Amino acid sequence: MEIQSLEQLQAADRTSLAFTPHGLGRMEPGDAARFQQSQIASCKLSTDVPERTRRAFEELTKLFAQGVLCYSLYTRVQDDAVLRLEGALRDRFVQWCGGLVTFEDVAGTLPPYSVDVTTPQAVSDACKGLPRGSRGRSPKWRLRVGGQLIFFNGMLSSLMRWARCAGLLRGQRARHVEFRLVERRNSVAHGDSHIDTPVAAARALRDLAEFINQLWGHPTPGGRLYPAQVPREVAVLAWDGAGSISLGSPESVAAGEGTEGYSHVVVRSASAPGMVVEDSHWMEFDARFETTQYPTEHLWGPVSRSEALAWLDAERPQGDSVEFLDRVFMVRSAGGQVYPPMRPEVAAGLDSALRQGAWHTVRADFPLDAFNHVRGGMDPSSEHTNRPGDCPACAVQELGRGSHTAALGVAEAALGTLRPVRPPTVHVPESLHWPIRF
Repeated sequence: MEIQSLEQLQAADRTSLAFTPHGLGRMEPGDAARFQQSQIASCKLSTDVPERTRRAFEELTKLFAQGVLCYSLYTRVQDDAVLRLEGALRDRFVQWCGGLVTFEDVAGTLPPYSVDVTTPQAVSDACKGLPRGSRGRSPKWRLRVGGQLIFFNGMLSSLMRWARCAGLLRGQRARHVEFRLVERRNSVAHGDSHIDTPVAAARALRDLAEFINQLWGHPTPGGRLYPAQVPREVAVLAWDGAGSISLGSPESVAAGEGTEGYSHVVVRSASAPGMVVEDSHWMEFDARFETTQYPTEHLWGPVSRSEALAWLDAERPQGDSVEFLDRVFMVRSAGGQVYPPMRPEVAAGLDSALRQGAWHTVRADFPLDAFNHVRGGMDPSSEHTNRPGDCPACAVQELGRGSHTAALGVAEAALGTLRPVRPPTVHVPESLHWPIRF
C-alpha cells in the first residue's frame, strides 16, 4: 500500500469531477461535492423505520458523499444498497410477526411449530431449526401469511415473497424490479466485478429509500418504484369535428373563446394543466374504457362551452388523489380482437349483448400493461401466462379468465361486491392508440 499524505487523501478524484448536471464535462471539486449530494438529498426515511435500518442507510449516504474523493466508492454504494435490502426486510419481518413466528406442515400430520423471533438473526435461526420429523420423514414447513402458506427460509427471495403476500410491497411493475434486485444482490454476494457511475449509485440509494419506506407503509410522492397516490384536478376536455383537441383548466376555458362550438367534457384528471404528472394518452379519454394511463373520471358532458361553465359554477367540483398501482381490469377478446380494458364496475353494468367473447381479469398498474398481456397471451408461443398468477413476461398478475360471469366473479373475489355503473358513451372521437372499441 502506498502511504499518502492528508492532502493527497483529500484531493478530488478527476473521474468523479467528469459528472456534471449537463452530462460529462468538468466540475470544480467543491461544486462536484455539492452537486452529487444534491442527487440524494431527497432520500429520507420515515420516522418509524428502526434505528438499525436507518443507521445502515445513513452510512451509505455518507459513503456516497465521499465519492468525489474516490470514484470507486460509487460502485461500493451501488453494491451495498442491494445488500441492505435483506437487513431491512428482516427488521420489518420481526415487527410484522410480533415476536412469534409459526410454521405449518403442509401435510397437516405435525402440529404447528412456533418459535420466538425478536431479532433479525433469530429469523435465520428459526428457519434452520425447524423439526425434521421422525423415521426419515421430512415435513414441508410453510409460513402462513394471511390465507396463504409460503415457503420461507429467511433469505432474500423468500423475504421478498413474504413482503408481497403480506401486502407490504405494491405495484406490478415494481414486482419485476424486485426480482431483478434479488438477482443483483446474488451477483454482488458472489463477487461480481464491475464499475458503476455516480448516476447509478444515486438511483440505487433513491430506490433503497423508496423500498424501505414502502415496507413501513409510506409510498414516495413521485416515486419511481412505489409512488404515492397521484393528484387529480378538475379540467375540461374540448374537441371539434376537425380533430382539434384541448385540455384546459376551468379558468382558462372561462377566459378564452377558442373552444366555442366545441364539445366540452368536464373531467377529473391527473394531466390537468399545471400538474406534474404527464399522461401521454390524455387525449384518448373514454368514459367507459380505461384509455388514459392514469384514472380519468367523467364528471359532466359533452355539452357546449357555456353549459360546461354553468355546471362548473353551480357544482364547484374539487380535485382529489387516486391510487393507480395494482388496479384490477377486465379485458374482452372476441373474434381475434382485443378491446381496451374496463373497470370491473363498468363491465358489470354492460348489456347482455356486449358480454359475449372471452374475458380476462388482470391486475396491472396501467391499462396498456393489461391490454398487451391479453393480446400477447393470444399467441401460444409467447411467455404470457393464461393461468392465475404472476406473468413471467410482463408486469401483470393474471387473476382469471373465461366467460363474462366467470371473470366478473374473479374480480369480485379480489375487490369485494361490485356495484354496476353505466357511464355515458362519451369519448374523444379520434383515437390513435385505441381505435377499436365496442
